[in-house]
Amino acid sequence: MYHPFFQFVLPRLGQAALDILLYLNFLQLPPLQLVAQWPVLYYGLPLVLMALLAYISRDPLGLGIVFVGHLVTFYCIGTGIGLVLRRVGGASLTVWHIFWLGGIAPWLLTGFIMWWGRRRALRLCTTKYNLTTQKALPNGQLRIVQISDVHPRACAAMDRTRIPELREKVAACQPDLLVLTGDIFDEYTEKEDFDAFCQFFGEIDAPLGKYYVLGNHDLFHHWREPSFGRADLECAFAAAGVRILEDTAITLSCGVRIVGRKDYLYTNGSRFTAAQLMPTGPDDRYTVWLDHEPRDFKNAAAAGADLILSGHTHGGQVWPAGAVGMAAKNERNYGRKHITDRCDAIVSGGTGTWGYKFRTQGRTEIVCITITTEKETSQ
Repeated sequence: MYHPFFQFVLPRLGQAALDILLYLNFLQLPPLQLVAQWPVLYYGLPLVLMALLAYISRDPLGLGIVFVGHLVTFYCIGTGIGLVLRRVGGASLTVWHIFWLGGIAPWLLTGFIMWWGRRRALRLCTTKYNLTTQKALPNGQLRIVQISDVHPRACAAMDRTRIPELREKVAACQPDLLVLTGDIFDEYTEKEDFDAFCQFFGEIDAPLGKYYVLGNHDLFHHWREPSFGRADLECAFAAAGVRILEDTAITLSCGVRIVGRKDYLYTNGSRFTAAQLMPTGPDDRYTVWLDHEPRDFKNAAAAGADLILSGHTHGGQVWPAGAVGMAAKNERNYGRKHITDRCDAIVSGGTGTWGYKFRTQGRTEIVCITITTEKETSQ
């Protein structure tokens, strides 16, 4: 437990300092100079503006807090630069005054970031990886499509209205295997979105099967009770031909092995170890390892994983907060990582976004991985 000063007093002092900084900056806004002859308006309107910002950022999960966070950050950075340049003086200070526009620049920059972040969130990409292995694969090749962290909501990047676009991109990859690496749904998913996505998964043609591991949001009630329960999820996925794997290893008829782990956060770490899931260790079967959170890579590789697929991080989603927060608890924020000579890990940026249509880091994507058996050359 932290000392009360650090837990309660210091945050309030920090908030007060930010409020004073914003208020002093708002007093410099050019439109406010038009009412400078009326003190009540001149000193009162910045308070109204601050109250409005406090109102739109009241929801800790809302887009308003993202807007205010960027605005405050730009004002803090700009104020710091301005103070330094005042001491330096000269032409650099003149250029800075032109750029700063009396404090309007942070609003313009924040507006641009919000526009760009929305566009980036809504752009659905197909990210392709090409891997090789010495192990036997059906017909010498295996193509996997990974869908992760959909979080379908009307206010987020993905909902049922975008299923036709998603269907087209998945079909273009011609997957042998479909894997769903958690947070496909969350506690804000409405029943209509839940039903629509389950039906969509049932329509995907994947000859080697469709497999799913739970994330930390699918059934874990972080903020409210979801519109569906575990029984609904199991029934809908069974009808869609999607198999749920929870600390389970299965071997397909073609010889490929699929290992699905329980989510670390969902189970509070109470799950099988990598060695318990594959007690005999590495063998000649190509092993696809599904784990929602990018954790425990080395142990998975040591147990026999050839390809580890994870999500959870959203590639950071909102920089820099997402990057810092995810880096503290996960072994990879986004993309491919070589674990050993024969094992790679790939972390998806998410097929949707969490909370809102906004992304400044990572990609909204499906992942398409092609693994090819590499023939050994004789010496």
